[in-house]
Amino acid sequence: MEALNDITIHPPFPAPAIAGFGVVVLALVFAAYWRARANAHPVRRLMLAMLRCVAVVGLVVVLLRPMRAEPTVRAGERPIFVVAIDQSASMKTPDVDGASRDTAVRKAFDASRAVFDHDLSAQYDVRYFTFSSETTPVVFDEITKGSAPAGTSTDLATPLLQSTNTPTNRTLAGVLLVTDGRDNAGGDVRRAAAFVKSANAGIWSVPVGSEAEAHDVFVSARLKQSYLFVDQPGSLTVTIAHAGFTGQYANVSVAREGTAVKTERVAITERGATLDIPITEKQKGVFKYSVDLAPMPGEADTRNNKRSVFVRVVDERTKVLFVESRPYWDSKFLLRTLQRDPNIEVTSLFQVIESRLVAIAESSGKESMEKMTVTQGVRLPETKEELYKYDCLILGKGVDALLTAQQLALVRDFVSERGGGVIFSRGRSYGFDNEALAALEPLVWERDSVHGKRFELTPEGKSNPVFSFGKTTPADTVIRELPEMVSVTKVSQEKSLSVVLARSKTDDSGQELATIAYQRYGKGKVMSIGATGMWRWAIMPPEFAQYDDVYARFWGQMVRWLVSDSDFLPGQEVSFRTDRYTYDLGEMVQLNVRTKFVEAQALNPVAMVTAPSGKTVRIPIEADPQSPGAYTANYQPDEEGEFVAALEYGDGATRNTPQDSAPFTVYSDNTETRFVSADHALLEDIAKATGGESIPLNALDTLPDKVLAFEQQTRTESKKVDVWDKLGVFSVLLAFLAAEWFARRRSGLV
Repeated sequence: MEALNDITIHPPFPAPAIAGFGVVVLALVFAAYWRARANAHPVRRLMLAMLRCVAVVGLVVVLLRPMRAEPTVRAGERPIFVVAIDQSASMKTPDVDGASRDTAVRKAFDASRAVFDHDLSAQYDVRYFTFSSETTPVVFDEITKGSAPAGTSTDLATPLLQSTNTPTNRTLAGVLLVTDGRDNAGGDVRRAAAFVKSANAGIWSVPVGSEAEAHDVFVSARLKQSYLFVDQPGSLTVTIAHAGFTGQYANVSVAREGTAVKTERVAITERGATLDIPITEKQKGVFKYSVDLAPMPGEADTRNNKRSVFVRVVDERTKVLFVESRPYWDSKFLLRTLQRDPNIEVTSLFQVIESRLVAIAESSGKESMEKMTVTQGVRLPETKEELYKYDCLILGKGVDALLTAQQLALVRDFVSERGGGVIFSRGRSYGFDNEALAALEPLVWERDSVHGKRFELTPEGKSNPVFSFGKTTPADTVIRELPEMVSVTKVSQEKSLSVVLARSKTDDSGQELATIAYQRYGKGKVMSIGATGMWRWAIMPPEFAQYDDVYARFWGQMVRWLVSDSDFLPGQEVSFRTDRYTYDLGEMVQLNVRTKFVEAQALNPVAMVTAPSGKTVRIPIEADPQSPGAYTANYQPDEEGEFVAALEYGDGATRNTPQDSAPFTVYSDNTETRFVSADHALLEDIAKATGGESIPLNALDTLPDKVLAFEQQTRTESKKVDVWDKLGVFSVLLAFLAAEWFARRRSGLV
């Protein structure tokens, strides 16, 4: 029946006309034999008529031209087959016949070496990767003899998405995903599987480990912003992770400085729960918010049900100067975004008319740029006093045409001496002969650019507050789903002190370009953005409405990070802080002291760190030889809880006066080792969604046949061939006609 269902007709004439012709001929056949009744027996005449009717029907079928689709395999290079092995810490769980999951995987692959080295490699270009929070290419021997898994998180979505990034002349045959299925850091795994399916590839998942696990729940909390302004609405995000409490309710209490401010009852879904707690402060300072999750029935460990967050509040707005000679769409959307931020005071100067600067006054918030007040006859800052009142300077295209040599020197001093932040917003903002501005940038630009590219975050970018979008989805996953750039400027060199936050691929060769990078310059920092078209992030299609605020968050976080996260809050001359407010147990805490307008000889900074147990450690903070006015020290906590680092300085160890404090928290919130049950259902779902299947670890030898069968169904093209154009069909028709002619002759009808 399946063979008949594959047959379709393609007549050279309309099918009703051919069918009508056949009916007429059949009628003539019966009429002819009816007239010949006197010369033959009725039974003989009926048999002769039936023989001729069969022949006529056969001819009608031939005229209808039945055809069947026959597969033809595509020519070209071998398809790519990806093997991705989980190397996160949960793979060390000893629940596979007394051995760890990782050990079981190594033994299975070692026993199946011939399957991969010969059976699969004969048909496909097999590529091996390990993954945890990042994906790393490896060779087969590294799977069987490599180091033990140590990844602190698991991102299942990224290896699936990256597998679809094949060269234009290559196809993806499929993905073998070997993991316990415990996804705790990536994006939507099912959406990533849909990308694989759209590439006409399948996923074969190999679930490893037991599904049994003790019931537990733990809470984490973070502030969405780097800091808050007085009376600025903020949000505290509380995240609940769990094992075994799906469908139940949890009671969450939030306290400020020990006083309860909020109690919520939230439903726990399969992926946990997230709660946003609005907060507002009336005065500047550092305030502690405590989150307490009431114990759940049957919970194995209640010690991880409490968390603290420190919130820094300031009372001065960040002052930004935006200068550009050749405004573009990026300029329009960036200015509009900055002016809508209630915590940023922006002054913008554009040369929209030759030899005349135009200042666009600040709008009330929701007005378009067309309705803003335009002032002519303005000028750029010409003295330190005029320029130093700003905290951040944004330089757009052609800015060197507006700046004199004296003003270029002021920009350099603004960064190195004032400790301000500078952003080059769209690649090279000046001519190739302007060495003063080029010296500030972390990248050396080329003249060419590539078009229609997305960028990917580096490990440094993933952890940088610039990309803190306030969402449960990781920042690198959000970036992948945002619209591509109009163009990305090519880079010829990354300077030695540069820190690259994002890179773009130039072409199918996989060459990567630094797209967003920064470097410390004196007391300040300089950020370079080599992409044009980022304004597209501000206009998201309906299906990505959840990312509507990403563009505003990106620029707001960048400005705040440049002027606050490593240097000074508005109005400060001495800044003391840790590089973050929350750390995982085992992470190094960096203590930073920055100064401006302070004599180096007057400062002898020392940090007194008090641990939750009450133990105090004295840590000298040394001057940074590469950054005048900067002092750093490192401290590694050995317990969980709330810490306070107090800054002391003076002219000797006998007279130190406390000047500032930097609270921070240390928790072991790694879900990778807390919730280790294997998720077989998830792996089976994503495999079936692509047309693949879930296979046991001890059945790897069946993989080549399964992939080949899948390839034959999805990697072939079909062509239509005539079913009737065969010797057997003509032989049968001729046999019927010959038999009918012979019988007629014997009956005397010829």
